[in-house]
Amino acid sequence: MLQGSFIFAVGLRLDSLAFVAQTTRNRQRSRRFTLGYKDGSRVERTKSSEPTGSSITNEWGIPDSSTLEPLAPSPVNELPNKGKVTLLGSGPGDPDLLTMKAYRLLQDPNIMVIADRLVSKEIMDVIATKDVKTARKLPGCSELAQEEIYWWVYKGIKKGKHVVRLKIGDPFVFGRGGEEVLKFRRFGVESSVVPGVSAAFSAPLLGSIPVTHRGVSNQVVMCTGYGRNNTSPDLIRYHEEQTIVFLMAVGKLRDLCQRLIDLAGYPSKTPVAIVERAGCPDQRTVVGNMETIPTIAEENNIKPPSTIVVGKVVNVLLEADEAGKKPIGLVQNFTASL
Repeated sequence: MLQGSFIFAVGLRLDSLAFVAQTTRNRQRSRRFTLGYKDGSRVERTKSSEPTGSSITNEWGIPDSSTLEPLAPSPVNELPNKGKVTLLGSGPGDPDLLTMKAYRLLQDPNIMVIADRLVSKEIMDVIATKDVKTARKLPGCSELAQEEIYWWVYKGIKKGKHVVRLKIGDPFVFGRGGEEVLKFRRFGVESSVVPGVSAAFSAPLLGSIPVTHRGVSNQVVMCTGYGRNNTSPDLIRYHEEQTIVFLMAVGKLRDLCQRLIDLAGYPSKTPVAIVERAGCPDQRTVVGNMETIPTIAEENNIKPPSTIVVGKVVNVLLEADEAGKKPIGLVQNFTASL
């Protein structure tokens, strides 16, 4: 069709000029598009006009990371232009819980930071550099956002930047850290990794829940609420002296509780707690059981990042009232105590 349009325009100078002008405007318009997210928000973006080294791009205009040319024949700790990558765990959200190494790196004004969306404001405030990008991992676009992260990293190390990939919790605990290390190897860089305090253990502690307690729980299992491609992972069968900690699962809480009851043998009265924004000034903890916790979470508008704790340990440190009943609902509100 394009060829026919040009043939039709031969000899018609004014029409040819008009055609070229219209084509240019169409191309300019095609570089702009709007993203619609499941939460109702919309973001207008501009497709990159930079050469990518790849003709394969996704709907965000981001090149397919698997087609990008390696920047070194084999993975090196640092490229000849000084480009390198560090995966850094930011812990649950409190800057005081950063490792000393993590804090020193974030204080470097010359690094480039690519942060997870749920990294706390308190951690982001520690960062000294102005070169900061935040992943757009909103519901419904996680894979596209991950490709954007890879593209940002690739461009950064190609320019000789020290790229710090700032992740919530620990990079290797349900943080896709291993996947990113493998991807960056394809780019020609061997990443360094700075551990972080995982919310799997710190969030229960900050919510006054011991994940193990003699005579109550002698084993701990960490799970995620989301499997690959947004699937539900296999469930762990009920054991009375077992604690299960779920990360990234609050968005599927009602379904998760029902599946644990129906498919994994959990009694409906099994205690459940949720620690929201552990370690942050607005941390909250709510408590219930398999039947009540979904409604309690909805009534208190519990949002990610939140850690779910399942098992009898939830009630170990909770004081009973005069009737011998343990409290339910909102039992800890840091904001209210400030």
